[in-house]
Amino acid sequence: MDSSGAYISYVITEIFCIFFSIGIIKKANKNVGTDLQMRHFRGMALFFIVYLISDIIWALGQGGLIPTGITVNKIASAVGLVAVMLLTLAWCIFVIYRIDQNKSRNMKILIFMHYAVAAVDSLLTILSVFTGFYFYVDENNIYQLGNGYNLHLVFILLQLFGSGVYSFGQSFANQQVKIKKEYRLPLLFIILPSLAAVLEGILPLTPIVPLGILLPIHLSFLEIQNSEIYSDALTGLNNRRHMEIFLQDMIHNATEDNPFRIHMIDVNDFKQVNDKFGHIAGDRALQLVADALHNVSERLHGFCARYGGDEFVLITTEDSPVQENIQNEVNIMREKCADLIPQITVCTGCAVCTSGAITAAQLIAQADEKLYIQKEIYHGRRKPDAAAE
Repeated sequence: MDSSGAYISYVITEIFCIFFSIGIIKKANKNVGTDLQMRHFRGMALFFIVYLISDIIWALGQGGLIPTGITVNKIASAVGLVAVMLLTLAWCIFVIYRIDQNKSRNMKILIFMHYAVAAVDSLLTILSVFTGFYFYVDENNIYQLGNGYNLHLVFILLQLFGSGVYSFGQSFANQQVKIKKEYRLPLLFIILPSLAAVLEGILPLTPIVPLGILLPIHLSFLEIQNSEIYSDALTGLNNRRHMEIFLQDMIHNATEDNPFRIHMIDVNDFKQVNDKFGHIAGDRALQLVADALHNVSERLHGFCARYGGDEFVLITTEDSPVQENIQNEVNIMREKCADLIPQITVCTGCAVCTSGAITAAQLIAQADEKLYIQKEIYHGRRKPDAAAE
């Protein structure tokens, strides 16, 4: 393939990247995250498109496919570098807003630092059109790296590591159940583009860097979209829709030798908690129960979800005193915030599935019936021996 053919392939690949980015921009709405979060996510994809367009202009010019003078080449190069910094900034701010929605003081300081780094780098990029610090275009109209280009890379890495370290730290500091994969998303924006940059240095005239940027954007969007579809907004647990899908699969594979148990869990006197302490305390109580259930589910290698209201579900293949385990976990966690959350107790009802002949609705009804008996005992309307199987 001659040089012009290589540049054409380069451009075609980047055009496809533009179409993918436009699709992400159209889909990144309030159904996936808050308006503030999605504004920055869309901004990231938009600046990526700007970078691609500037790179396409450079490629067409270098391949002799369109006439571009030195001035056009300089402007396109400067726009491309600024766009890379701004898409990096938008990603970092998106990560910060996604993880820290309480707008803490540390978050505000970190955001200010990100904007300051982006402003300095963008200014140096624009000045490079005249000084050649980051880049210059030689007498043959060929783009060349300047002596200060490594500083641009340092600024990019500072941005990525800033949000990445913050995200990683928050994954340990946050006590509420979260979608843990989200805390690993910033790593994609460090590893993949870096590898792509190395590969493009080995394989020139291959659009590896654009693909290395598009891939983490695409994977991040899919992961976030998936977490929103299958996660409960308040507790961070799986939601009822995800539970129903998982339960169908479990029933399909259930046999006498491969049974599983579904536990329905209910918070006792939850309406009184809301009435007496308010809905904020009620939400905290549900989050605490969800955290306790999540910990128990992890130990039992099970699947847990919020069924609705103050009801939860635990599906596990292990036979274990679930109510006792959850209550112990709730008590331990409540000691850390007893001034914020009232006394909490739970009741559970269990059904065992040993065959694929039963429906999900029937199995849930069986567990719910056992839960009803336990609630009757809790309220003193039934004797404990009535719950015996």
